[in-house]
Amino acid sequence: MTARTSFELWSVLNELQQCRWIDLTHAFDRTIPHCGSFDAEERITLYHYDEGVGVKGHGFLAHEYRHAGQWGTHVDPPAHFIRGLRHLDELSIHEMILPLVVIDITQRVEDNPDYCIALEDVKASESRNGPVPQGAFVAKRTGWSSRWPDAAAMKNCCPDGISHFPGWSLEVLQYLAEHRNASAIGHETTDTDPGVAVSRHEAPLEAYWLAQDKWQIELLSDLTDLPEAGAILIASWPKPRRGSGFPARVFAIAPVQ
Repeated sequence: MTARTSFELWSVLNELQQCRWIDLTHAFDRTIPHCGSFDAEERITLYHYDEGVGVKGHGFLAHEYRHAGQWGTHVDPPAHFIRGLRHLDELSIHEMILPLVVIDITQRVEDNPDYCIALEDVKASESRNGPVPQGAFVAKRTGWSSRWPDAAAMKNCCPDGISHFPGWSLEVLQYLAEHRNASAIGHETTDTDPGVAVSRHEAPLEAYWLAQDKWQIELLSDLTDLPEAGAILIASWPKPRRGSGFPARVFAIAPVQ
């Protein structure tokens, strides 16, 4: 007997297509702001439509890309910092579509660029929207992506060379991991830790989060149009075996306002 065809998922997709789809990914090239630990991208034209341009031939367009895995809007799996935990190919596809919670600290960051999200910020959000759902993706909205693609503005160094940009805090990451079982976090800056810590070549907050066998997205683009709760986050990336990080394509589906 032939199985009956079900069209229920098509109906769900049709409903989703009526929602707002918001791209949270920066386009990248060699000029973008990036972590100072990595060199700029190199892109080689292997083949080009026109003869004499590609280093290998012509007739079509193909590039070779050389860049760190942590390039542009990118995903960091647990193995990026923690030996023995999951690499990119070991992250479940079920973790790529998650309920999205946005904690907005934009005003606090405008007043103090070194501000690190506090537990009171999360609790205030939960008082308005309910608890962070289990398995959620929690994004920290700071407005920092408005500085893109100005690398100096993103880094925001004072005359002594210390960076000043916002970060997470240990109390918040512990709360999300141990009390809410969030799957992943995301932010608009280059790092999980605040700029003052990164300037000291320290990353204790990123180490803590990845040590919980959880992942993150860095350098998200503008989060302004996202609701604090109720949207869905979709993140995808290539599947390099034992990969330690890769540029990601990230977007949200949000209810119509």
